[in-house]
Amino acid sequence: MPDATPLSPAEQVVLLAPNRASGYAAIKAMLLLLLSKGVLRIEEIDQIGIFRTKTVAHLRIAAEPKSPPPEIAVLLDLVRAAQAEGGRIKDVVARANKQFLTGCPKYITEFIQPSLKPRGLLTENKVLFVHTFHLTPEGEKLQSHLKSDLFQANDIPKLLKSDPPQAAAVAAAIGTTILLSNKLPKHFKPLADAMRANGGDAAYVPVSSTGSSTGSSIDWSSFDLGSFNFANFDAGSFDSGMSSFDSGFSDASGGGDGGGGSDSSS
Repeated sequence: MPDATPLSPAEQVVLLAPNRASGYAAIKAMLLLLLSKGVLRIEEIDQIGIFRTKTVAHLRIAAEPKSPPPEIAVLLDLVRAAQAEGGRIKDVVARANKQFLTGCPKYITEFIQPSLKPRGLLTENKVLFVHTFHLTPEGEKLQSHLKSDLFQANDIPKLLKSDPPQAAAVAAAIGTTILLSNKLPKHFKPLADAMRANGGDAAYVPVSSTGSSTGSSIDWSSFDLGSFNFANFDAGSFDSGMSSFDSGFSDASGGGDGGGGSDSSS
């Protein structure tokens, strides 16, 4: 029987495209998850240039999670290592390319695809040195559900203008899948405001009530990937640093990381 544990954002990326999943998209979605939970934070630093001063976004560890799973621990190590170059978003991406090869395919093959096989969502075929993955019937059902959620997520920007409570409700229902949408990061601040305003609703279950300050400790086992809420998340600096965050991955992947993607392989 397939494992009913909610999928991580990176697992969702792979389930949407078993053989063509973007390593950049998987890592970006996981870093967004860590930012939203207060494990990471974006720090903006003014950099004085010859003609003007520009603000550069840096990625920092804000809280140390207890016993994080391997796919999280390796990303935190990546962020730590990037501090030697300054910790800019592009430094983190460069480190990721060095560790997981250009495009970060090894993050998928070493950490994400292997986790989906024992969950009964993927099967693997090997012909000589070629490995291909196919969705199981349960995997196909989940992929269809994810595609439906991403389609609904496209309505959130419009709902934030016309009906913020409904936008918050849609985001809460969709959960962490919203982190796969390339259209939503620039709307995270108003979405956080909407979810915070509706925090009294029973449908809004905070992901974590800790980890908002540097030096705190987060118990990863207490995180529920099945529920997602920005209500306890201070999106101020995160919102203003999102353009740098997005461009860091987009520049590295040649114009776009492809989001969650889709794949006809099954």
